[in-house]
Amino acid sequence: MNRYKTEETRARQNARAGKTHAEIAELDQQETLQASIYERARKIHIERFPEEYDHYYDSIADASDRASGINPMSKEYIERVTTKRKKEGVSPLEENGLPTANDTWEIALAEAERQLQPE
Repeated sequence: MNRYKTEETRARQNARAGKTHAEIAELDQQETLQASIYERARKIHIERFPEEYDHYYDSIADASDRASGINPMSKEYIERVTTKRKKEGVSPLEENGLPTANDTWEIALAEAERQLQPE
């Protein structure tokens, strides 16, 4: 087990120490809901803002260009993405095509919470 998992397990056990079965069940339910929200938010983010994942598919040459501050995407694509992001009201991508802020993640997380939060 790696160090992160060990610490995560220890924190989980400490949070449950001295709790009743009902309180532990409530904590488990909250953790499950939170995990579902984050998973849904990740899917929403990928669907609504795929341009932030373009660099995952870079060739070695494209990655080198991005590291030098050059966006390897076509001008038409860059313009289309810039227009879309303005319309969405989120921050533009950097010159190299990478995101500058996490405002898109916050939008996806808020949408996931709206979809999954019990009323």
